[in-house]
Amino acid sequence: METESKVLVVALKKYLGQYYKAKLKRKQLEVRLKNFREEMVGAKGINYSPVPSGPTGISTSKTEDYVVRALEIEDRIMKQQIEVQRSMLAVMEVMDYLPIDSVERSVLEYRHIDCLHWEHIPSRMSYSKASCHKYYNAGIDFLIRCSDVRETLQKYVESDR
Repeated sequence: METESKVLVVALKKYLGQYYKAKLKRKQLEVRLKNFREEMVGAKGINYSPVPSGPTGISTSKTEDYVVRALEIEDRIMKQQIEVQRSMLAVMEVMDYLPIDSVERSVLEYRHIDCLHWEHIPSRMSYSKASCHKYYNAGIDFLIRCSDVRETLQKYVESDR
């Protein structure tokens, strides 16, 4: 039973962390697009020729390739934004099982919705770091005891395989 509880805690923390991971991935894609565009602007040797080339008479320039690639990255960013929104709602739905004005919920929200690092949470809460961790763990324990949360975690774990 204790092992099952530890597995559930790990699964819940991973579930709650999905929003943060989705945001990081979106940010990574945005940086990749920015770097790609800077490379595109800084690229030298892209010349336009008035004379068609190739067997079909159609010229595919490096600029066109860059534009297509940039559009592909933008499409990935849009898809990732949808994932960010979906994961935020999923995390918030689980948080809704905690009492709205509880300290446990506040700590969990700061950590998993506001994506604050642990060194910033105590000052926001006006509690010590140890107290914040205690409330965080109490919130996790509370959520693990909710049958609906366990059911959600079971589906999450199965879909993650």
